[in-house]
Amino acid sequence: MADMKVTHSEQENIPPEGTEARPDNGTLDRLGRDRGIGTHVLTAAGIGLDDSNHDGWWRIPYPHRGGTWKNRYRNPDPRGRPKYLDDPGAAPHLYNPALIGPGEEEVWFCEGEFDTLALLDQGLTAVGIHGASNVPDEKDGEVEYNDRFHKSWTYLFDDTLCITAFDNDDSGRRAGRKLARALEGEVFDQWHQDYTDMNEWHKADPDGLKITLQNFRSKVRDSRGYA
Repeated sequence: MADMKVTHSEQENIPPEGTEARPDNGTLDRLGRDRGIGTHVLTAAGIGLDDSNHDGWWRIPYPHRGGTWKNRYRNPDPRGRPKYLDDPGAAPHLYNPALIGPGEEEVWFCEGEFDTLALLDQGLTAVGIHGASNVPDEKDGEVEYNDRFHKSWTYLFDDTLCITAFDNDDSGRRAGRKLARALEGEVFDQWHQDYTDMNEWHKADPDGLKITLQNFRSKVRDSRGYA
């Protein structure tokens, strides 16, 4: 295995050579079953097995209209660590597999790629961030943008109803509130106590999640004057 470098000071978490976990069945069908996400969604997002430096890991491209910003890699072992690796030197970026552009009426923000894909599978327009630390900072009640969430990204969402649906834990709720304030948006707050993220809920009870999302959207859109 070639020498790997990762961002976010995670070099110490690289698995020793020869110990990389490999999927039992290297197919999108299996990943779709494991995640509860339609194979058509995974295929459209360009997800596949890597066969280079991260051999056997799931490769998740971060696309833009002219190509790919970077690739991110997901450990195929659900219990394996680290969970993710980045291309060498890659910086955080919005995960936008649907290639949404300016002018969207409503966009949901998720904490992680597979939560984003789960909401796309639910029929919503969604983008993702790397994790709860990848949001703007706040100081004295004012938004402070950083190299983890750039102010220029917000221009994509002018006049857009932005809804954050980060993980159902303390760090996710705090990050979701921060990003919602920065985008003048809303925070999804109708979590089922049994689920910690959108992918988990979507896999376990997609119909129940759909109803909850529809009810929340109706409430928010009515309060904001959307048709």
